[in-house]
Amino acid sequence: MRSEDWLYWATVVASAVTLVLVAIYIFLIQDNRAVQTEVNQRQQFINQSIQLGRINEALVRALAAAAVSNNDDKLRGLLADNGISVNASGEPVPMTGPAERTAPPAAGKTP
Repeated sequence: MRSEDWLYWATVVASAVTLVLVAIYIFLIQDNRAVQTEVNQRQQFINQSIQLGRINEALVRALAAAAVSNNDDKLRGLLADNGISVNASGEPVPMTGPAERTAPPAAGKTP
């Protein structure tokens, strides 16, 4: 009868270990889904940022071309205030130096 007791307890322990492993597996699946959701949201943000960057570039080029064709100093000033200079051909050129220093600090940041 002693060998039967040993077999019974071995089966109980194996069942308990299996139950614990299933619970851990379920927890890990739920955690993995949360991480996948976060990664998908970040990827969507990156994709949208790329699209908005293209629109922004096209808008800046159109504004630069309009500033040159209309000889609009106010529009040139607006572009310069945002760190973009316009060359003679109407192509926008990012400015480095004084315009970046005069830009207001971002919200919540101190200079």
